[in-house]
Amino acid sequence: WLAWLITFNFVNITWVFFRAKEWDDAVKVLGGMVGLSGIKVHSVLYSKLSFLENYGIEFGVYDAIQLPALEILWFIFGFIIVLMFKNSIQKLDRFKMNYKTALWSGIVFVDGVLSLNKVSEFLYFNF
Repeated sequence: WLAWLITFNFVNITWVFFRAKEWDDAVKVLGGMVGLSGIKVHSVLYSKLSFLENYGIEFGVYDAIQLPALEILWFIFGFIIVLMFKNSIQKLDRFKMNYKTALWSGIVFVDGVLSLNKVSEFLYFNF
């Protein structure tokens, strides 16, 4: 779980810098991600956490966060896929090379080498 947490957060943070037009924009987004633009706790918790008002934390309803049911189902579906299916390392441990796989790998390799001389547009020309 710790590896998942570290990887997930690393990807999220680096993606912010990748997508931001300027450094200041990325810093603003990261500040918002960690709550520097304000933290709002649901009003149901006010009776137990009211002391947090002294530290600038607001209490109220999350009116800006609306997640449709279909998106929730997609999250659940994705989580099931992540947990139920084998990852690439687990598949590699069970992999056995045979002639069919070797032949197919050779064909794909030769095709890749022969495709090196074709002109292709640089993917990140906008950056």
